[in-house]
Amino acid sequence: MSTLKGQGTYVLRNGKSGVDKLTFSTREKSKLFVGGWPGGTRYEATEVQSFTIDGHTLLPAGNFDYYMGTTGLGGHEYHAENAFIEYIDTTGYLQLALFRTAEPMGSSGMASFAIYLLRRRGDKEFVQGPDNFQAWAKDYRLELAEELKPWPELQQAVRSGTANFRTFPTYIRRANEQAR
Repeated sequence: MSTLKGQGTYVLRNGKSGVDKLTFSTREKSKLFVGGWPGGTRYEATEVQSFTIDGHTLLPAGNFDYYMGTTGLGGHEYHAENAFIEYIDTTGYLQLALFRTAEPMGSSGMASFAIYLLRRRGDKEFVQGPDNFQAWAKDYRLELAEELKPWPELQQAVRSGTANFRTFPTYIRRANEQAR
């Protein structure tokens, strides 16, 4: 379950829409729960056009691999297909989105994660950017930096670790402005 939940609006692909208590799941197959969880009506991501909670509009559009956990200490790699994402910036060549999920954390319950996703306009798959939970692993930073050669400032910020969860959107916006 995501920690982003509450009163919101939803639109389904069949044209049905409404206002209700909403929450969503991103583990395994993405689902939207209308009327809350448990007990609400469950919709698969393929049935959902979009939904908005607390000013955040999400839609089923994510296709990407992501890594959760601490590198080398029992983390896991996942593949998300048709996951609910929020577009942060689609004005330029680089498109930035945010993926939210929650993961079990031992006996302490669930931890909420947010991961930035990046793709070039026209690409179908996203690549993982920084997340809000851990330091951005060097291997992942260097892999992404190789794709960012046309944007030297962004490439250097990713490579060095200067770009992090807090600063990443600013770097992406600046790269998009320079490309215009």
